[in-house]
Amino acid sequence: MSFFLISLHSSLLINSLTMKKKHITKKPPTKVHAFRCTDEVWLQLKALAKECGISLNRYLTETGLKHHPRQRLTKKEVEALNSLVYARTDLIKISSILSKKTDEEKLKLFKTEKFMTWWIKSVAELIQHWYSIEENISSSL
Repeated sequence: MSFFLISLHSSLLINSLTMKKKHITKKPPTKVHAFRCTDEVWLQLKALAKECGISLNRYLTETGLKHHPRQRLTKKEVEALNSLVYARTDLIKISSILSKKTDEEKLKLFKTEKFMTWWIKSVAELIQHWYSIEENISSSL
């Protein structure tokens, strides 16, 4: 047992001699700032921060910088968003396949030229509308 302790001690000594110290840079400490408000306003601010899923400090900082924190999506909203993503992907794939087909093949698929042009135009508008929805949802605080 004493041999084990000596070898363990000597290996720790060797490791400590060969190891380099890490260079750690510390961030400057943050300052504490205070403001006055009523209890009613304080509770309202806390509720708004909780709705957005961020801390009160972060909420106050973001609103002070004229950003607009948003409420987090619920599980149902996330599921709906994911289904829209899949639908958009399907529409893009269909549009891609149709763009490779000749006019005669497109007419065979759609029966009438009027319906075909309406369908292709509507799909393009839906895809464009989806991009605007996605941009609105995923924009930063």
